[in-house]
Amino acid sequence: MADMEVNAQNADSGQKGKLLLIAGMDVGNGYVKFSSDVVTERFPSYLEYYNHRPSETPREGYVEYLEGKADLPTQIWASGWLAYERNPVGTLRATDDPQAKVKQPLQHLMGALSYIEKNYAEIEVYLCVSLHQKEGLEESLIAALEGTHIVKFGGKIIPTKVTVKVLKVYEEGHCAIAANADKLNLQGHNIIIDLGNRTNIATLIGSKGVMIERNPLDFGVEYLIKNISQNPKFTERLNGEITIPHLIRLGIESREFKYGKLFSFSDIYDAELKPWIQKALTPVFKFIQPWKINADACLIIGGGALLPKVKEALELKGFVVADDPVWSNAIGLKKAAKHLYQTVNANG
Repeated sequence: MADMEVNAQNADSGQKGKLLLIAGMDVGNGYVKFSSDVVTERFPSYLEYYNHRPSETPREGYVEYLEGKADLPTQIWASGWLAYERNPVGTLRATDDPQAKVKQPLQHLMGALSYIEKNYAEIEVYLCVSLHQKEGLEESLIAALEGTHIVKFGGKIIPTKVTVKVLKVYEEGHCAIAANADKLNLQGHNIIIDLGNRTNIATLIGSKGVMIERNPLDFGVEYLIKNISQNPKFTERLNGEITIPHLIRLGIESREFKYGKLFSFSDIYDAELKPWIQKALTPVFKFIQPWKINADACLIIGGGALLPKVKEALELKGFVVADDPVWSNAIGLKKAAKHLYQTVNANG
């Protein structure tokens, strides 16, 4: 079922009618990934709140929340890149708050919708989302997202009515099987390892995609970034400048290892990588060992799979790295949302 645009355009306001979105959203500790047929965006899991409306309204990432939930901290916020641009040092990062995935998902969902170029009078969202640990948090996540919200997106004059329905909450990484079906034996046993920002999650999947066991472990990519920032050579090269973790992340992701425009930290990355692998990945490999012997495939997803020198090392050990590890969970969630939406509508 593709996303649909219905109703006629309002000639006075320039608004379109209603947009139906069927989507998957992965609010990671490092990045938000939103996947639908109309808008697909990835941006840092950062939030910045406004005390008042800015004199010049930003576009993507800017949201004015006018009506809906009374318990929001404020009515105006910036999500993602805009939040970072406004406050590189003090922006609220999801990785700094263990409850962020149930406290911030609505803000990031609206941030993702702000990227839609057309101005719709109404957007109806049917959503599949994920949590690293559903137990005790699933109901809070659904409550945070669902409902009717009146918002004004950056650069748009007329407010939009956004209705959100959560179709299902999955364990993080489970839906990656749908996005990587060509690499897995869905009738057999598979292992999925999600190398994330805060945690590394090993999931054992049985026949027909049934989850058998799951183990979230600490020391995700954020810990590597932290170790780099605390390395004496890095501190010396800062020469009194403040440490901004996001600049280290960007330097690694670009594979240029530049801290902004100041200096290279390639040698520091090399020095800190091996200790991080021993601390972060060795426990994961130890956990999966009894199952790996007889598994049909062991799939690696998550941003950590793309760390320089890590991807190559994993493949040498027989692991299969997803074609698009960063997007595997979100794309799988979108596929699940489409299936569930079709099922619900087919059953009346």
